[in-house]
Amino acid sequence: MTSKQILRRMNERELLEQAYYLVISFPFHEEMCKYTDSLFGELCEDKYPLVSKGMWTGIIELRSHNLLNWPEEYGNILFQAKVSNSGTYFLLGKDNKALCRISGYVPNRLIPDADGCGDYIRLRIKSNGTIENWPDVPDFSEFIDGAMVVDRIDGNIKEEPVFNVCMDLTYDELMDKLFRLPKHLQMEIGKALIENASGNNL
Repeated sequence: MTSKQILRRMNERELLEQAYYLVISFPFHEEMCKYTDSLFGELCEDKYPLVSKGMWTGIIELRSHNLLNWPEEYGNILFQAKVSNSGTYFLLGKDNKALCRISGYVPNRLIPDADGCGDYIRLRIKSNGTIENWPDVPDFSEFIDGAMVVDRIDGNIKEEPVFNVCMDLTYDELMDKLFRLPKHLQMEIGKALIENASGNNL
């Protein structure tokens, strides 16, 4: 389900003038995301820049098309993600104040998609953070159409749990799900399982 909010008295012309940054945040699922080295066309395995606590978060300066928090050491990368309806997108002003928000589908009139397929994000990122395939003229219409007019934008981001609360899985099914997680989460869950087993044996 998609929800939208926009500050009172804000229209597309004002957004073009006032929006300086776009914040993108969505739950990171390793099997739904791909980092590819732009030079050699090889998958970058076990490397997940901009991922923290299971969430991918990027901050884009709209006027320079620059991904501000991109680590330069990762070089030139093609990043692709199937996000579906799980992302949150904020347009911020120069003072970092939220102007509008979409929670749900990817606003692909602004964010590059994958060969015309909606609900995807596809970014060609240079080592300095510049996004080569970012549109020269931004289209903010999806942030406006059907948005709820509010006095203050809700800043909360919904984080999805790693597993559902109630699951009926065999051991093999559980291990299969575990090994689909990012490596750092595998290690954290593994340590917790070992500590729990050690405690039960005392």
